[in-house]
Amino acid sequence: MQAVPAFLPCVLKKKKMPCLIPHAIDQDPHFRLTRDILPKLGYYKPASIQCSFLPPLGGTSGKMSSSEQIKGILSTDGPNEVKNKINKYAFSGGRDTLEEHKRLGGNTEVDVSFQYLKYIFEEDDNKLKEIERDYKSGNMLTGELKKYTIDKINIFLSRHQERRKNAKSLISQYMLKI
Repeated sequence: MQAVPAFLPCVLKKKKMPCLIPHAIDQDPHFRLTRDILPKLGYYKPASIQCSFLPPLGGTSGKMSSSEQIKGILSTDGPNEVKNKINKYAFSGGRDTLEEHKRLGGNTEVDVSFQYLKYIFEEDDNKLKEIERDYKSGNMLTGELKKYTIDKINIFLSRHQERRKNAKSLISQYMLKI
């Protein structure tokens, strides 16, 4: 089941085509096995790119997991769940006091909200640099960074959840034809 993304598009489109799989190191054994098996079934070997883990809400070490609800944002989370999780659990790179934060700035290397923007949710590199500069200088506070991140995540999830609804009906129609 872990290897299905490497060839499902070929099966659905009924044509053989190469596939590129981005994945984290923990998924590598599945795709190595897939590279050995798929050519024997008449498919191209999938190519893979290993990516870094998206950090859990609690800090930048480890990986986000769906098995523990407070460790990550789930694709099924609603806007209030996202807001509560980020505000309550997202590790901050901010300082202990407002005065200290304004004087010394925040640490973007450990701030989970910033990491989420960097990895996924902020597409504009110039905007990301501006946020990084403002947070590091103390001009942007942790609450402002979290709010911006919450808004970006909720926009993304709203679109994703709508596409998932549409995909379910398309899959149902496809399965009826088989």
